[in-house]
Amino acid sequence: MSEPAAFRLRPLHYVFAVLVYLVLLLAWAPASLLVWALPYFTHETVWLEHAEGSVWHGQAAGLVLRPGNSRAVPLGRVNWQVRLQDVFAARLGYQIELAGADVHAAGVLRAGFKGMELQAARVELPASWLGQVSPDLEQWQPGGKLIFETASLAFDRNGGTDGEAILHWRDAASGRVRRPLGSYRADLVGTASGFEVKLSTEAGPLQLQGSGLWSPARGMTFFGLARPAPDSRTDLEGLLSLFGPAQANGSRAIRIGR
Repeated sequence: MSEPAAFRLRPLHYVFAVLVYLVLLLAWAPASLLVWALPYFTHETVWLEHAEGSVWHGQAAGLVLRPGNSRAVPLGRVNWQVRLQDVFAARLGYQIELAGADVHAAGVLRAGFKGMELQAARVELPASWLGQVSPDLEQWQPGGKLIFETASLAFDRNGGTDGEAILHWRDAASGRVRRPLGSYRADLVGTASGFEVKLSTEAGPLQLQGSGLWSPARGMTFFGLARPAPDSRTDLEGLLSLFGPAQANGSRAIRIGR
C-alpha cells in the first residue's frame, strides 16, 4: 500500500492566506486609520470628521473637501463599505454614499499609493459651489443645481487626472438677475495637470460656450462667449455687465482667470 503524498504549500495557498489576512485586517482596523489615510493620499484635499466603525464598514459625521487653494467645505455625513471584488483583486475599493443638507453623492472610490479613482459616480450639489472653482464665477452669484457624473476618473498624487466626466448646471440662475438663465453642460477631460473644460448650452435665453483649463495649483482659466436672446438682453444686463463689451451681434467675451 503506497503512502499518501505529503501536503505541500503552493503559491495559490500563499495568495489565499494573504487575502484572508487583508480581509481580517480591514474588518478589524478602526475607522481612525482612514482619518489619517485620506488627507495623506489626497494631499490634504479630503478628510473625515468624527469617524466611527472600521475600515471595512463605517461612517463619519462629516466629509470635508478643499479643492486646490479654496477654503474647506463640509459636504455632509458619509458611509462606506469595502467591495469584496476589489479586495480579491488586491485593491482597496469602497462603495460610498454621502448625504448633506444640499449634497447627495454615490459611487465607487478606489484608493492606492499612486492616487485614487472614482467609478460610476454621481454627485448633486448647489450651483453656489461654482464659486469654489473661481472667484470670477462667485461674482455671478450662481444658483440652481450641479450634477456631476463620471464612469471612471482617476486622480494621481501629482494633481493629474485621467478619464472623462460631465458637469450639468440645471435650472441655472444668477443672483444678479431675476430671469432664469437656462441649462448648461461642461465636458471635462483629464490632463496631466487637471482638467480640460468645454462648455455648451443645452437650453435657455443666455447662450454660453467656450473652453478652458482647471488645475489644483493654478485654478481656472476660461475663454468663451455669452450671447443673450434679443428679447432678454435688458433682463440679463446685471450679469452681462461682468463680461466684456457687447459686440454687434450682442455677444460678449467671457474671461476667467486672466
